[in-house]
Amino acid sequence: MTPDEIRVSAFVAHGDVVLKGAAEGPLAGLTFAAKDLFDVAGTRSGWGNPDRLEEAPVSLTTASALLPALAAGATLIGKTHTDELASGMFGENPHYGPPINLRAPGRVPGGSSSGSAAAVAAGICDFAFGTDTGGSVRVPASFCGLFGIRTTHGRVSTAGLMPMAPSFDTVGWFARGAAMLRKIGGQYVGFAEANPRLLLAEDAFNICVPEVSAALRAAAAKLGGATPVALYREGIPHWLDTFRPLQLGELWATHGTWAMQPGRRLSPLVAERIALAGQVPAPAIARAWAAREALAGRLQALLAGDGILVLPTAHDLPPKVGAPVSAQIEFRDRTLALTCVASLCRLPQVNLPAGEINGVPIGLSLIGPSHGDAMLMAAAEALAPALA
Repeated sequence: MTPDEIRVSAFVAHGDVVLKGAAEGPLAGLTFAAKDLFDVAGTRSGWGNPDRLEEAPVSLTTASALLPALAAGATLIGKTHTDELASGMFGENPHYGPPINLRAPGRVPGGSSSGSAAAVAAGICDFAFGTDTGGSVRVPASFCGLFGIRTTHGRVSTAGLMPMAPSFDTVGWFARGAAMLRKIGGQYVGFAEANPRLLLAEDAFNICVPEVSAALRAAAAKLGGATPVALYREGIPHWLDTFRPLQLGELWATHGTWAMQPGRRLSPLVAERIALAGQVPAPAIARAWAAREALAGRLQALLAGDGILVLPTAHDLPPKVGAPVSAQIEFRDRTLALTCVASLCRLPQVNLPAGEINGVPIGLSLIGPSHGDAMLMAAAEALAPALA
């Protein structure tokens, strides 16, 4: 594969734009990319779908989340591919193909912020923005061997972004190093010191396949002094049964009318997912709201300002490109049990590269307290050398 092939696989053709950053600033001289859910003045936002691209107006403004990076001196060099309507975990968009995962050739880059992760992993840009609803920054970061953060829900503006499930949608970014991740974060949430209590989510490691579980337990042990805790006290099915109706209900509310118009060019999997979203009964959504608040309250009490939860990011190695749909569904359900925790509880989470298995990256995650983003990134920078 050539550098041009990698670049074409990561960047959308309709987002060929350069927005120069300020002449001076803490990010001066750095380049970044943005997922094709972010509006960028002078371009269209295609959301991973050809119909949306044809219908989308040219944006007159740039998404609010990109402005601090530009003001700090970084230059935007283009927009990157995403799973269709951000509805995917693998990056295999049937309309445009998967971005190339340079860290694990032949394996998917993860979704839905697939192009952003692939671009950073390939060294095309210094950092890149994605969105994370149910794992869309955390999973690609793990698959591509990157540092990636999902910020506290509501901490970074989503104005000018495609909504997917608004009570879950967050902005995040990727970098190849923890110091860079934190440097970017300083422009959004400031800087903080970290002296955290590490809490090891013992039962979360049991979700992983044995080889990944063993490797990540060994990596977590290198962090030192983590207190074992039971994360899934209510049972894993309860967490998933709380997450699914809420996310699907919001997906239907945001995209159901558009997606169900006759003749829509939707991939079979996305069409099936949106149709399923339209069948979620209102009482199930109401029950899930109450359950969510109970789970969020327990996690916030557990973390209590200085706690950081240590757990796997994904349950297995990234699937190979073109894996059967049945294998993708099983993978998604098991990894969703890990990613739904921060999503439901609206908490920030950072993926740390934690080594490789047969040359394929694996990731270890840190979940911090609400609005503890700056502390979480400081902890990631402090702990990362132990995993190098």
